[in-house]
Amino acid sequence: MKPARRLTLRFVSYFIIFYLLIIAGFIISLVLFAIFINRHVGDDIHIMSSSEIKDDAVVEKGESIKIADYLVKRAKENLGELYLFDNSMDIVDYTGDTCELCSMTDNEIMTLKRPGMHTWEIPKYHLLFLPALPVQPLFEEVVRDWKEKGEVSSELLQRLQDKKASVEIYNKQWDRVEVIGERYKKIHKPQLLEENYDIFEYKELSRNVALEDGSTLVVRMPNPSYKPFDEPFNKAMVLFVSIFFGGHIILLLGIVFLSISISRQFVRPLVYVISRIERLTQFDYSKERDKSIHHRETGKLKKKFKLFQPVDESINNLSKRLSSNERQIKHAEQLREEWITGLSHDLKTPLSSIYGYSTMLASEDYEWTKEEMRVFATTMQEKATYMDALIRDLTYTYQLKNRAIQLEKVLIPLNVWLPQLADEQVSVKVYGDVILEADELLLKRILDNLVTNAKKYTPDGTKVNVEAQNMGQEIMLTIADQGPGIPQEELDNLFERYYRGTNTTDDTTGTGLGLAITKQLIDLHDGTISVQSGAEGTVFILKFKCK
Repeated sequence: MKPARRLTLRFVSYFIIFYLLIIAGFIISLVLFAIFINRHVGDDIHIMSSSEIKDDAVVEKGESIKIADYLVKRAKENLGELYLFDNSMDIVDYTGDTCELCSMTDNEIMTLKRPGMHTWEIPKYHLLFLPALPVQPLFEEVVRDWKEKGEVSSELLQRLQDKKASVEIYNKQWDRVEVIGERYKKIHKPQLLEENYDIFEYKELSRNVALEDGSTLVVRMPNPSYKPFDEPFNKAMVLFVSIFFGGHIILLLGIVFLSISISRQFVRPLVYVISRIERLTQFDYSKERDKSIHHRETGKLKKKFKLFQPVDESINNLSKRLSSNERQIKHAEQLREEWITGLSHDLKTPLSSIYGYSTMLASEDYEWTKEEMRVFATTMQEKATYMDALIRDLTYTYQLKNRAIQLEKVLIPLNVWLPQLADEQVSVKVYGDVILEADELLLKRILDNLVTNAKKYTPDGTKVNVEAQNMGQEIMLTIADQGPGIPQEELDNLFERYYRGTNTTDDTTGTGLGLAITKQLIDLHDGTISVQSGAEGTVFILKFKCK
């Protein structure tokens, strides 16, 4: 995967994770809000519809028919009992400890009216919810004792105290004249008119009756099922807001740490890369190791910075390339200076000869003989010819460098064409029918240069061997001599232009550009040339692609 794509995916993944964390925090807050409300708010049985309970209200196990457990639990929370009737008004099952309706006739049940009663029709059955408020039996006992004795018995008082219940007497003016048991805040008369079936909304349960003297007896006790909606809802909202914003604060801190991590993971390598580039602009190509980025032992990038490995490798490769180019430039500058020095020397020497002889001929102090003047003229002609050849070869090398020479390729059968190079010093061998596509004149110049060069350095009595053969994918020509070999320093620069000119003690004729021109002509043919040299001689190997 490309570094740019990997970097993009890395940042996209960070933002996706951040977005998912926000959603997860919101969902968790809602779930906790719902759990809190469910635990602290009562579930009013009266708001249940028949469609909600008809499928699973009855559990049948063989001949046994039971009311579902969740309904039993819900009836108990609502301070009541459930009765299951069949279509014949027979009680099939009930949820309380005692069956209040079992002793009643159908007509009594039908005429029963109690606040909070509720019925549901379900397949084959009817379900009845009958409130069984814990204040009702206390109320009935208190009314009976009060009417019979005008007071509450000690046993009943103890039960009132155990249940934290209260018996209160209000006169006609609704003044509270007597309190027996727990003392609660005085109630107002209109409060007795309320009949709220939502048992969870009231802190107290109460029952009242008018006495013969016009006063009112009220029995009150704490509601064991008191679960108001507002208070838990407010607490749940506080919990929701606390979790939501607390989670966002934690997420914000996480973003800060993530930003620091991203800074270390991305900014630090970028600073390192920029510093490397700045050093490159100062021609400093040495490697630099940042201990926070690279391993001390191996020098490789640490695992968390692997994303920048291609960049680091590219900079290292660029450093190597620039360093190599700088060395080549320095080497080329050195060769250019040597070349100019050699060229100046080789032009200055014949020019000095020409100038000297022309000065002697122009002198009036001495009468030169015809023979002497012929010698002078011959020497001047040789020097001028050498200078002309040097200038032509120099011009030719620049033409080759700029691809100004056009090839006129033809098919050359080497087994017929190559023997023209043979003489007393040159032996030619062609293995099989070897046909080479090349420019005939330029190929002759290549081989003339190499053969002539080999002749110069081969000892007397030995031959220069020229061979050609088809290697399948390419055609190979070799020119081998049995000379003393070429020193390694000269071998490395053998095809440099005018390299021979640096050797001012060499009296070998030639311009010093022959091998450079040869290499350029071979390159022009998309071929290669290599040299193998040792104490037993030198071999030039030419390879051309087959067409």
